[in-house]
Amino acid sequence: MVDIKGLLSNPLAALQSSRQPGGLLAPVTSFREGITDPRLFLAEALINRTPITEAIGNYAAVNKALTPEEPKEYTSKKAKDGFLRYTEGPDKGKKVFPDIGESTSIDFGNEDNLRDDFRKASGEFIKVRDSYGRILSTDPTGAGDLSLIFNYMKMLDPGSVVREGEFATAQNSAGVPDIIRAKYNQLREGTRLAEEQRADFKKQAENLYNTALDSQSYVESEFKGISEAYGFDPKRIVSEYGKPLEGKIFSNQLSVMSNEELKNLDVTMLSPSQQDLVLKELRKRNWWQPLRK
Repeated sequence: MVDIKGLLSNPLAALQSSRQPGGLLAPVTSFREGITDPRLFLAEALINRTPITEAIGNYAAVNKALTPEEPKEYTSKKAKDGFLRYTEGPDKGKKVFPDIGESTSIDFGNEDNLRDDFRKASGEFIKVRDSYGRILSTDPTGAGDLSLIFNYMKMLDPGSVVREGEFATAQNSAGVPDIIRAKYNQLREGTRLAEEQRADFKKQAENLYNTALDSQSYVESEFKGISEAYGFDPKRIVSEYGKPLEGKIFSNQLSVMSNEELKNLDVTMLSPSQQDLVLKELRKRNWWQPLRK
């Protein structure tokens, strides 16, 4: 739109303004901008004495033709040959993951192999999980202390071959620090852990387990992605090996809470199984009123 009033009152300023982007005399800065410039279509209409509405229609058609369409996601489904294939769109029938060769046949045998690979990759975590579970079950007794330190050593070095009650050496427990090995051997001779030492070992075991659990979460995520890429149901491949210990871990957390902490616990945020564990802990203390709210 030409500013007639501005042009008459200040011609130089009006000329400079018209040369700004969007102005009547604004320069074209690219090929795309040149062929879609509305001034080109208006000028053509004036020269050919065609309707302005026709020029506007041509302008819209050219812009639409030059505007790339948004990529559309098409649905896919596992085909009879076991490959994940598109069920609609221009690539209908083609594999979603074309880099998976025809020689890689998708069948239950391959699914079993992938499941076995996941189990092998989870082997170290399972050992750590089982050792930590036994630590959570120990009592503050001589035998309990021995079991605690033995399983703590197993968490530090899941591949160690030392057996519970056996003298620990650098050969059968190479991945265990000397100070821990010495403490274990002292317990074999009948010494006991102080309460502070017992609590510290359990806390360190908890830290070791959480670190292993984080690593296992990555393994689970990786195998879920592989399962989906091959058209498998991840639930048939990946197992949550940390699940069996969740109840025992929660019970252990409850056992070290004070009565006041239990009283302030918001049970509405807990699962039914966790609520049952809270009730069990309260009954153990003969103090269960908080759940009667």
